[in-house]
Amino acid sequence: MNAPRHAIAFFLAIFALLCVHPVAAQQRTATIRIAVAYTPKSLSPTMATDAAGARLLQLTHPALLAQSANGQPAPLVAQSCALQTPQLATCQLPEGKTYTDGAPLTAATVATWLTQVQRNGKSPMSGLLNNVGIGTQGGTLLFTLPRPMPDFLNTLAQIPLANPANETAGAGAYTLGTPDTLGNVTLTPLDKTKPALQFLYLPDPTTRLLKLQNGEVDVVQNDLPPELVTFAQQKNFTVQGTPGSSYTYLAYNFRNSDLANPLLRQAMAQSLNREALRKNLLGGQAQPAGSLLPPGGPATWEAPEEPYDPAGVMQTLDETLLPGPDGTRVAFTLTTSTDPTAQRLAQVIQQQWGQVGIKVDIRPTEWAALYDAIKTGRFDMVLLTWTGLQTPDFLYSVFHRTQTPPNGFNRGKVDDETLNQLLEALHTAPTAQQQTAYAIAAQKQIAAVRPYLPLFRRNQVLVTAPGVLGCTIDMPGSYKGLTTCQK
Repeated sequence: MNAPRHAIAFFLAIFALLCVHPVAAQQRTATIRIAVAYTPKSLSPTMATDAAGARLLQLTHPALLAQSANGQPAPLVAQSCALQTPQLATCQLPEGKTYTDGAPLTAATVATWLTQVQRNGKSPMSGLLNNVGIGTQGGTLLFTLPRPMPDFLNTLAQIPLANPANETAGAGAYTLGTPDTLGNVTLTPLDKTKPALQFLYLPDPTTRLLKLQNGEVDVVQNDLPPELVTFAQQKNFTVQGTPGSSYTYLAYNFRNSDLANPLLRQAMAQSLNREALRKNLLGGQAQPAGSLLPPGGPATWEAPEEPYDPAGVMQTLDETLLPGPDGTRVAFTLTTSTDPTAQRLAQVIQQQWGQVGIKVDIRPTEWAALYDAIKTGRFDMVLLTWTGLQTPDFLYSVFHRTQTPPNGFNRGKVDDETLNQLLEALHTAPTAQQQTAYAIAAQKQIAAVRPYLPLFRRNQVLVTAPGVLGCTIDMPGSYKGLTTCQK
């Protein structure tokens, strides 16, 4: 009688495993499918500066510190970092921490990695560590600064960490898969009870919403025209929105002698009705963009928007740029992405400038080619967006004359003597108070020089399918809020 009872118990156990285990396995391996408009240009932790790549690396290769809107970075991989003196910073790392490949993460390995970044002349992040001494003392990271750098901790929040022996391994909660031929990327969690995150490249916004409706994706984040947001609300999808820190702008190339004319740049600003653009094209889901720095930050100075005055512009241009037989005073090419909203925006700009004799030819460009054109300066004007939470010293990287690629982000070769002096003072300011003062002065000069034509800060929007819970979105539009999604 014992053998049959043992057999029955055995088969009951197998039955229980067959019934229960697949459900548990499914919970561990469920995937949240996120539709996105852009595929990453690079996923190298030393090279990625595009928004799509940087946002993915925040989950797989987080930095020592996390940026915050108030300018005070918070602990992330590091337990703590501090400026001990104006020229000495230290960081403490947690014990027992590893990279995603299992290798120990120590002060020594982090110092080795940051030294590699510093010495990589092709990396856009190498300049952030220029002349910084990087070392260790016991389990403490030491940074000897060449001068007082009150913003240095924010610098540490901008550099992704990787295992110096294997840069594919970061210090995050996810491992990074290789993009497929379509540019889709999957992040696999180290915690197998959490879902994987699959980022599906779908450049057309209508396609993204239709696939959400058909159950082929779970989440759509950003890059949706207002009518599709309304559509999502009508279909009872969960729609979350928050004011954003992103900064959408037109960048001028000062190599073009016409665009180097400050009177023309002023006329271009005053002949574009940006308030109507935000209201009608974006459904009011955007705010004026008066500064590259985060709204409400201590060093942020929001430049007032020039009033829309096409009649005044016509009078000014009649004194300097008389129209030709076809009414054209000057002609430029505007390089944009192929995103439908960007195309509609470019068409509005084209129409409004055309009314005052400024002819614009729109050049839609796939993202990879657009990114290359930006870095090499092959544009007259380009429509772009800065994302993230920028720090005061970022202004130096964007507008100082020495910061042309690959050294920095002065892609339009801006070179204004007063602005250069203010940025140098900002870059070398010994205290946070002085840095803030120079940052405000520099922003006022930027508003006078007009190297950019700021357009708007667009709201961040997250749309989730029924049954997908726990997702959130933040002001910079990062992917961090997707790590809490469940379905």
